[in-house]
Amino acid sequence: MTFAPQRRLGGPTWNVWRGFIGTFYLAAAVFNLTYTLPRTNEAGLLDGYAEGAWFGFLERFMSEVLMPNDTLLMAAVIVFEVVVGWAILSAGDRVDLGVVLSLGWVVAILPFLAWPYLLTNLALVAMQGVLLFRRFDKPIWTLLGDALGGDGRPHAIH
Repeated sequence: MTFAPQRRLGGPTWNVWRGFIGTFYLAAAVFNLTYTLPRTNEAGLLDGYAEGAWFGFLERFMSEVLMPNDTLLMAAVIVFEVVVGWAILSAGDRVDLGVVLSLGWVVAILPFLAWPYLLTNLALVAMQGVLLFRRFDKPIWTLLGDALGGDGRPHAIH
């Protein structure tokens, strides 16, 4: 993003938060890969989502288009979660891209979810969006290596 140099560098607290969000997306991908994807053909696994859609045409779209292709849909979600998690844990413009993709995802799925998820997803927008207030010049894995002294031994973080 072009405004990145004008933002302050994210410090340790910002990087912990960024690490949490990126890791959450990767953990969601692992869960969906190991639990949800193998069970996509089970009757009713994703049916409840269609019933919670805000508008009738979305319920029909989910029931007639998405649910019959639930394995493909879940595979695409897993790939998306891996890309977003990796980007947020990376550095520079990739972090911004990952955050913008995650915000777009959270907002785009709102009309497809039952109303209690509205509040959760709006909170997610705020919790993830704050990362756009800082810039991140190093990937999380480099920061972890620096914190461990590069030789695997912990040392003080300055």
